[in-house]
Amino acid sequence: MISRIIPLSFLMLPLILTAQTNNESIGTGAGVSISTGDYNVFIGDSAGTNNSSGSENVCIGEQAGFSLTSGSENVFIGHDAGRSTTTGSDNVFIGQEAGYFNTAIDNVFIGTETGENNTSGTDNVFIGEEAGYNNLDGSQNTFIGEDAGYFNTSGDDNTFLGNRSGLDNTTGYRNTFIGNEAGSDNTEGIYNTCIGDSAGTDIGLGNYNTMVGQAAGAATEHADRNTFVGYKAGWDNNRTNSTSNANRNTYLGYAAGYSNREGEDNVGLGANANFNNTTRNRCTFVGAGAEADANDITIIGYSSDANGQYAVGVGYNILVDDVGTVGVGSSAIIYGNYAVGIGYQTLTNQSNAVAIGYSAQIDNQEGVGIGNDVLVQGDYSIALGNATTVTGSNSVLIGYNNTLAISNYVYLGNSTTTSIGGAVNWTSASDGRLKQEIKENVPGMEFILALKPVSYQFDLEKVRAFSGEKDLPDIVLQAAQAKEDLRYTGFLAQEVAEASQQVGYDFSGVIIPQDSTTEAYSLRYAEFVVPLTKAVQELNEKVEGQKAIIAQYEALLDKMVERVEALESQPPSTQSVAANPPK
Repeated sequence: MISRIIPLSFLMLPLILTAQTNNESIGTGAGVSISTGDYNVFIGDSAGTNNSSGSENVCIGEQAGFSLTSGSENVFIGHDAGRSTTTGSDNVFIGQEAGYFNTAIDNVFIGTETGENNTSGTDNVFIGEEAGYNNLDGSQNTFIGEDAGYFNTSGDDNTFLGNRSGLDNTTGYRNTFIGNEAGSDNTEGIYNTCIGDSAGTDIGLGNYNTMVGQAAGAATEHADRNTFVGYKAGWDNNRTNSTSNANRNTYLGYAAGYSNREGEDNVGLGANANFNNTTRNRCTFVGAGAEADANDITIIGYSSDANGQYAVGVGYNILVDDVGTVGVGSSAIIYGNYAVGIGYQTLTNQSNAVAIGYSAQIDNQEGVGIGNDVLVQGDYSIALGNATTVTGSNSVLIGYNNTLAISNYVYLGNSTTTSIGGAVNWTSASDGRLKQEIKENVPGMEFILALKPVSYQFDLEKVRAFSGEKDLPDIVLQAAQAKEDLRYTGFLAQEVAEASQQVGYDFSGVIIPQDSTTEAYSLRYAEFVVPLTKAVQELNEKVEGQKAIIAQYEALLDKMVERVEALESQPPSTQSVAANPPK
């Protein structure tokens, strides 16, 4: 058993019981100046040695509360803790030289040299070695952690929690920095909130920023009104330390907006939602891995990508690649300035194209395709209907499962269509002011008589094979079978073409294909009215001529009838003499 001998000299330490109420002092010079103060405890060499009227103080440690005269309700524990406080009250200083130069009230400093230089700052809480070390007159601050708020002098209403958090803050106020080195470089910035290890660590003069997450906004120096939430969100923002850019950005997610340095007014949401450049402005990108590669972009979707200014993309893995493009649909790829694609796996390859529908594809400029699996490969062409394909330029195809390879053509329906109609007849533009080289050279009867009217039925198997139609659903096949049973009247286009050639007539009513292996002969039946009109006119001219001849004969006949009637009206003898005149 180890025994310890207590020296008698310890038991004989000076114990001064003053005439005042419940004051206790232990130590050389401790509380020796008390005159009217009550309920004080001074323990340590020169602890509270100058206190005269202060009450309810606790000073423990060599020279703790040394200069205290009339201050009350203070707790100073540690060598030189609160040494310079004279009239300050309601302070708690624990640690060597904690609150050493303090003269103010209502402060709590815990830790070696914590709040050491505070003079007139009030209502502060500093906990940690050298926390708030240089604070002079800053008030209503809370600094917790080694060196937290170390250089703060006059900044007010700050909350710094973490090792070296808010380290360099001097006059910045109403900041909240929580985490190791969070906001450590802030000097004069105000209304900033940085939570996380090294969050906003470089903020110097930036204001109104919110950065939450490890190293979120770590490089921001001067930028204002940014919001970064997530591990390294906005990590490189304001890396160039410019005072005129990198403002008003909002990034939420792991490494969201990581690479932006000088861009402004961006909104990024999602893990790794980012840029391909250090200067992007006015972009909105939402989705893990979403990437904004130009200014003024709006992109939403996992792994979505936008490369053209003013582009808009919505969908998983979507790509909108050029200026003003709009894409909506997973895996859609939209190339071409101002192109629009809507639907899963839509694709445009040229400017001003519009593709709407699953797997709709436009390969030429200003083409329009609406329908699932629609394909347009001609400039300025339009395809409307599922599985429609237009390869000719400036053509329009409306119908299901059909192909149009001719340029400058409009086609309605497909091989199973039996009728096309409307409430009124078709109207064609025919303004004489818009025509030239006008000639009255249309043949009539000669051409009409060369035509061979026929009746016929369609062989839809051949039609479908020729046009390349895909497999048809049952309901359409039934329509096709019903159509095969119909008997039509008309002409054969090849025979009409031959008849027009025979009479030297460049007839616009017959369409002769440029490539007969892919294009069918066709007729414009409405244009047969023109040669028919000419034929009627020719017939009318002949009829009028015949009517004139007939009129002449009728006049002669009338004269002959008059002579006969005159002869018949004479007396018999006269008739005899008239009939047998003298020789």
